[in-house]
This record gives sequence, C-alpha cells and structure tokens, in this order.
Amino acid sequence: MQQKKVLIVEDEGVVALSLQSILTKMGYTVVGNAITGDEAIALARDHRPDVILMDIHIKGSLDGIQTTEKINEFSDVPVIYLTAYADDETVSRAIKTRSHSYLVKPVNQRELYSNIEFAIYKRRLRDRAGTSQENLELFLTNIKEAGFIINLKNRIVFSNSAAEVLTGYKAEEMKEMNFFDLMNLAPSQRGDAGDETIQKILDLEAIDYLPPIATFSAKSGKRRTALIRAGMIREDKDEHKNVFILVKEMDPADYS
Repeated sequence: MQQKKVLIVEDEGVVALSLQSILTKMGYTVVGNAITGDEAIALARDHRPDVILMDIHIKGSLDGIQTTEKINEFSDVPVIYLTAYADDETVSRAIKTRSHSYLVKPVNQRELYSNIEFAIYKRRLRDRAGTSQENLELFLTNIKEAGFIINLKNRIVFSNSAAEVLTGYKAEEMKEMNFFDLMNLAPSQRGDAGDETIQKILDLEAIDYLPPIATFSAKSGKRRTALIRAGMIREDKDEHKNVFILVKEMDPADYS
C-alpha cells in the first residue's frame, strides 16, 4: 500500500524536525519541509501531497492562510493549520480557506493522527461519492468505518452496517435516535457548540465542531475510545443540508 504523503510548512526547525519524526513513525511519507509560503506552493505543485500541515505564522511575504489561498487555486489538498494561538480574527480568516481544521501547538500526537486521517478520508469520500446524500449513502454502505448521516435536530437518518457493529443497534433502531444520546457522549464531548453542534457545522462548513477523540458507549455499556469527525452534505440543487459523521474505534494507547 502506498504511504500517504504529508507536506510540512513550519519555520521553526526544532518543531519541523519533531513533526517529521512523529509522522514517519506513524507511517506517513514527509515530502518536504517548507519555511516560507513560496516554498510551500512550489512543493505542493511538485509533490501533490495528501495533506498539508500549515503553520499560520511563517517566514516570508505570505502567512500560512495566504499560502493556503494560493494553493487552493490549483489543488484541493486538505490543509490542517498549526498555530501557537488562535485569536478570533485568525480563525475567521482560516475558515474562509479550504482548510480541514486547526491544531494548537504543541500538537497532541493522537489529535494530529486523527486530523490527518480524517482529512484524507473526507477528501477521498468527496472525490468518490460526490456531495449528494444519495451518493454518500451508497459510499458509506461499503466502507469499514461507522458512518452516520445526521439532520439538523441531531437525529440519525442513515447508518451503515459498520455503525451497527460499533453500537450494537440495528439501523432501523438507530433511525431518528439522537446521535449524541445514542453514543452516550458527555456534554463536554459534544463539541464547542453544545446542543447546536450540527447547526454550527453547517454554518461554518470548514470547521468541525466535534472533538477529534472521544469516549463513547452504546448498547453494551462498555466505554471505548474513538476518532470522530464530521462534514457537511450540500445538495447541488437543493438548500437541504445534513451532516455526515464518521466514527473509528481506536486503541486509547495508540499515538499517546
């Protein structure tokens, strides 16, 4: 299997070397380490990475957000922003670019892994399934990860067979259930938006308002750890929107 390619854009040498070491141990191929926006753009053109880790504050005339805007002109590669702080103005600018998420430095390895995996996964899903809910349901039917489609009221409108295995419930039982109640996620793990999580995902589009790693329990009652990511479904000819949520169980000792 071909290794997934990651481009690092980080002007602090120690941080960049640490990231490269971590990513290599995780099984990724680091295709380059840029310290300026111009270098990042050139490397993105030459290597076509699967994901870019982009420090927001870098050397040169372009910052990380401006660099991402330039890369967006020729590539749809997902970008994960890295920043030592995330003020409102910076977050607002980041949202307007084709980013996947942002991580605050120093980066937690488990969160780094989950963000990279789901950024790549969501891009692959979009490329293969398109944006319509009908196509997404067909795609989710044939994947190994638990997949859910959720409406604005947090109710499950579709779940795949992997979701049945994960939760212990049949798809018919899960339909119209509240996703957060089903997974027994604590209020603190429902994301920054609380009960308005799904609406926030739809409003902001580029930012996932679910924690990347959460503990859950379903029918068995046993607490387990999972990577949880969400994305918007936009119908091309319809204003109707839902959210898809991917849940992948993991060993809590992995990438700690």
